[in-house]
Amino acid sequence: MSQKITRLDSRRPARIIGMNHRSVTGKVAIGGISIPFESSLERDFLIMLDFDPMVVDVFEQPVRITYESDEGRERFYTPDYLVGYDNGERVIYEVKYRANLKDEWSKLKPKFRAALRYSKLNDMKFKIITDAEIRGTSYLANAKFLRTYRDQTPNFSIEEHLVRTLAILGETTPEKLLIAAYWTLENRMKAMASLWRLVAIRRVHVDLRGPLTMASSIWVTAGEGFV
Repeated sequence: MSQKITRLDSRRPARIIGMNHRSVTGKVAIGGISIPFESSLERDFLIMLDFDPMVVDVFEQPVRITYESDEGRERFYTPDYLVGYDNGERVIYEVKYRANLKDEWSKLKPKFRAALRYSKLNDMKFKIITDAEIRGTSYLANAKFLRTYRDQTPNFSIEEHLVRTLAILGETTPEKLLIAAYWTLENRMKAMASLWRLVAIRRVHVDLRGPLTMASSIWVTAGEGFV
């Protein structure tokens, strides 16, 4: 039996996520569009996608793939998300807890084979992402924290002063930057929100895989402070 594919139709999902009293459901806003999830792990994955500046679009339940099971029966598989990146790459993601992946592998393997075939036919990639990747570092916690600052109204005078001061200092820490930029504790406290916004929009750089603290190493790209 040849593989059948139901192609993506605009933003219409191949399967609707409804209310489920047995699991966590809801929506995460990405680029002004509410994207549904049906587990806390999917919610956390969407938060990471929302915080990724390379992500340009997210489709939930994007396609229904018809495939033949090992027993020769027609089966259907709907992956969780299709993500478009600004470099043109498109990736289909299946979000799974690692323990469930291990326990259900024999049942999931034919679905994933079908997804790989579909991806190759449509110039995409297929990836399985688990709690190990989503929750295995400090990135998720940092994304949750910084998202609250990313969309706040910018104070351009404070931000430019911080960026220029950081460019002069070179790699340093948030604590040392604020001390160098402002004489008084009151002004340092006022500037802290602007500093976190700069980190959130990636104008100030930091390794987000580790805990984000006042002692974290931060820096700007060469020449950034004098644009």
